[in-house]
Amino acid sequence: MKNKNVLISGAGIAGLTLAYWLKKYGFCPTIVEKHPSLRTGGYKIDLRGVALDVLKRMGIYSAIMESRTAITQAICIDPAGNQIAQMGADLCGTRLEGVDLEIMRGTLCVIMQEAVGDIEYLFGDVITHISENPSGVHVEFEKNNPRTFDLVIGADGLHSSVRRLVFGEESLFSQDLGVYVSVFSFSNFLQLTDCEIEHHAFRKFVNLYRDRKDIQAKAALAFSVDKPFHSCDPKDQQKFIEEVFAGSGWEMPRILAEMKDSPDFYFDSMAQIHMPHWSKGRVSLVGDAAYSATPLSGQGTSIAIAGAYVLAGELAYAQGDCQRAFFRYEELVRPFAKQNQALANMSAKIMSGSSYSVWLHRIGALLPGSVVRYFKNKALKETTNAANALTLKEY
Repeated sequence: MKNKNVLISGAGIAGLTLAYWLKKYGFCPTIVEKHPSLRTGGYKIDLRGVALDVLKRMGIYSAIMESRTAITQAICIDPAGNQIAQMGADLCGTRLEGVDLEIMRGTLCVIMQEAVGDIEYLFGDVITHISENPSGVHVEFEKNNPRTFDLVIGADGLHSSVRRLVFGEESLFSQDLGVYVSVFSFSNFLQLTDCEIEHHAFRKFVNLYRDRKDIQAKAALAFSVDKPFHSCDPKDQQKFIEEVFAGSGWEMPRILAEMKDSPDFYFDSMAQIHMPHWSKGRVSLVGDAAYSATPLSGQGTSIAIAGAYVLAGELAYAQGDCQRAFFRYEELVRPFAKQNQALANMSAKIMSGSSYSVWLHRIGALLPGSVVRYFKNKALKETTNAANALTLKEY
């Protein structure tokens, strides 16, 4: 088979999904991952629509069902910690009850790696140079010796090194939504079990939960400010978060205090990737590297899974004609990705500090429970439509 040896950059969900299907179709995938081992930490993610069909075709749906989070209900609180609304966890997460699933990101990666089976991994390494020649794609690594592959696929996330090396700097394709996100562990002093807690405030959002397999709880914070923030130093990022949430009541001071010692502190800006083309020569992109939708969409994981399935399938169907495969992959997935990226627009608008968000905040102060439920139900309908806006082929 032509184009048999494929290098995948990134051992995340997109990369592992792609590796599974490429191997199934007779390719020889190799995954290079900058972390020293498979990353098993992270936050909870949603699985919806056609992504669930892909997981069923991979034979791992039952394992995911057994390992999904056991969160069944959610409460929304005011700044003083008083309950203003209660609902099922599925509605809170804009998931179809009894259909869509929620699972910890790291747990899904472990399940996927086991399904992939025996392939070559280059852990603790990164790609430093990519160039094409008549023999294929010449790849240089930071640690491993240079090698030539038939194809290279960037599945390395929002800040993709493959995209930067082949297509250009991130700033050419990144559209910042003006919202920042942070996730970190803290002690479960709130005694969270099967109930998660949400708090909505002007330009701020807090979600607290605990996975049944974890002793600690997780805090997910999202917020917007007028002045851009660019530091990559975790200490600066934590100070920034403290300043934004200064004066917050209830248990937020203790949660923020524990943030400083959290072993899995994560911080980033929410940005989408919009590119005129996802492929160039023998190199292509998949998942967040090509079409990041941001956590505001709730669909980043699902479109990564679906996109990887289509990319692998089209490569197999094209029987070595990678240009034909890349063209069909983009033709099929681009409308789906765009529809799911659009899901983030409403959330970004609410978080923006615009006159609309000011008005909405005032209405919410008068009828907090009703406003929360209205937007949850609206988001559920739009997300369900977008999650199913792709017809999967049998390859």
